[in-house]
Amino acid sequence: MNNKKDSSDKFVIYFAGGTMTGSFGAGVSTAFERHSIYPRIKAVYGASAGVLIGAYFLARQTPYGSSMFWEDLNKNFISTKGFWIGTWQRFQNKFIKSVPQNKLQDALDVDYLMNVVKNEKYLNTNRILSQSIPLYVKLFNLETHTVEYIEARRPDILEILKAGVKPFPYVHKVPVIDGSRYIDGAIMDIIGLDSLLKLHPNSKIIIILNSPIRRKFSYKMKNIFEGKFMSWMFDDPTLYRSYATTEDRLKMDLESIQNNPHITLIAPPNNFNVRSRTTDPKMLKAAWQTGLEMGNKVVESLSL
Repeated sequence: MNNKKDSSDKFVIYFAGGTMTGSFGAGVSTAFERHSIYPRIKAVYGASAGVLIGAYFLARQTPYGSSMFWEDLNKNFISTKGFWIGTWQRFQNKFIKSVPQNKLQDALDVDYLMNVVKNEKYLNTNRILSQSIPLYVKLFNLETHTVEYIEARRPDILEILKAGVKPFPYVHKVPVIDGSRYIDGAIMDIIGLDSLLKLHPNSKIIIILNSPIRRKFSYKMKNIFEGKFMSWMFDDPTLYRSYATTEDRLKMDLESIQNNPHITLIAPPNNFNVRSRTTDPKMLKAAWQTGLEMGNKVVESLSL
């Protein structure tokens, strides 16, 4: 990764995750594409849902790619049944008896998602590979316990993108990239501001967060739940703390962003009612429209 000093007239864009709340970020990216801000971009970073948002953005396909939220992913992507059965199976694995890997059920069907990307809402990967802006995918290395950004512009781009949209513990198949095991790094590191600042100390940064800044206590409880199941899935108790302290790190990042004039944060209003599991197409399209409007305002305010 390029660690040279960045030109101050260019922006780094970070698209955060959030499963179906990514419809908001897709709206923001649509505004960016419509205003053709590409010459002002130094690099694009994506986490979880933000991985595909960034990919469609660099492929110049944002309106087309955005529609997957309310036309495709609202149907067969999220499984409530898979969530509850998968939760029980992971509990069994830890305390009762081993469940074969091929029998484990997931809350999210990532294979279905990638089929949409390859066929229904075809992502032009050649366009991403041939353009000059790097796309970095946020992953957590299970060997080193560190968050890494892997450049997606390589021959196995679809495998890199797929690894980036596999949120554990809601899926169970672990991708292997260049000999190391990786999982989606977004759940335990929603923004990761320190890493971005170290990589781009002199650049302006635009961060698109797909959930309101005012955080509910339920987010903290969700992180604790996720941490417990991650430690069971990988028999690694250190993963619990990484997940359980997610909200604490996010709070610190949000406070730092407020005090940094070089960072622009785009986030939904506090009355935003789309959740990570929302499947109502009208709500998802409304979230996209909200993101589009907020993206337009930021483009105008920053004179992009």
